Amino acid sequence: MAELVTLADVKMHLRLGSSNREDAYLVILIAAAVRAIENATERDIVSDASNMAEGDRAVAAQAALLLVAQWYANREATGQNSAEMPLAITWLIAPLRKFVV
Repeated sequence: MAELVTLADVKMHLRLGSSNREDAYLVILIAAAVRAIENATERDIVSDASNMAEGDRAVAAQAALLLVAQWYANREATGQNSAEMPLAITWLIAPLRKFVV
């Protein structure tokens, strides 16, 4: 089972360099972001990689990077409707949502 995004991907996205000072925190954010995306799409993005188009997986990875960056920059809960995902992430993952008929 391949990871959606790795710690190295996140550190590059955040431009953090090689320091491992916040690695444990970033790993928590990665897991939380993947879980949030899976919950929002009702898909097991990581385990179901073989049934997912490569483009869809790339979109999910980009959404995870953006979500980790959002949480990394804003470490405290805010009063600004923090129960919703940022709009860019919502737009990215909307086509990935599993619809049951």
